[in-house]
Amino acid sequence: MNRATIGLLAALCTLPATARDAGDVPGEAELRRYSVEIIVFRYARDVAPGNEVFLPDAPGEPANGEPAGEDLPVIGEPEPPEEPEPLPDIGFVAFDDEDYRMQEAFERLERLDAYDPVMHFGWTQTAWPEERTEPIPLHRFARPPAGLDGHLTLFLSRFLHLVVDLQLEAPRTATDRTDRAAASGNYAPVRDDGLFDEPAAVYYRIREDRKVRNGELRYYDHPKFGVLAQVNRVEEDDEESETGELLGYPLE
Repeated sequence: MNRATIGLLAALCTLPATARDAGDVPGEAELRRYSVEIIVFRYARDVAPGNEVFLPDAPGEPANGEPAGEDLPVIGEPEPPEEPEPLPDIGFVAFDDEDYRMQEAFERLERLDAYDPVMHFGWTQTAWPEERTEPIPLHRFARPPAGLDGHLTLFLSRFLHLVVDLQLEAPRTATDRTDRAAASGNYAPVRDDGLFDEPAAVYYRIREDRKVRNGELRYYDHPKFGVLAQVNRVEEDDEESETGELLGYPLE
């Protein structure tokens, strides 16, 4: 764990470790609504160690080895494709100003030189099983800064899971051109005019699936940027939920 990560944990809260249980088997769902609040931040460049990178996937080859775009012979009468079952409506509702609970954490990150918070948003939704849940693109929540993209998924298994899949483009500066080219395996060749071709873009990526507890912060880490997330069960009829309770299907 790098020093910047340790500093963040000390400055904000003690974050619980996340375990992955084998046997998260879905049962009969009792639909519930949850609120999710997210802060995305960058580490300051002078305190962000490491050079972990994610390169965009190359276009896939057809499984049968035939060139893409060519018609293949059809034997017999083709079966009409089955209409996929429509996904359920999750009842997505973006936060109003009074719904935010992590404003103090966001302001604290703004005051610390080591961090640069770039997004703060929240929403409520109904949770469905994973196979009936579609990832929500980042731009649906708020306008992301240039170079940041991805999606988030909240789904219900035996427990409630929040999947963060975000990628951040590495800075394009003259000083780190060589480093980025080397990291990507794409050394910039010299053109006839004596200038260097720009190397392929390099992305840092967070892709984590974690179970969530009611009201507790979850930290999704990368040496270059991070995500703070808090999930709360939306209660009805003044029912109180316990902070730290593992969310998911109700226990009998």
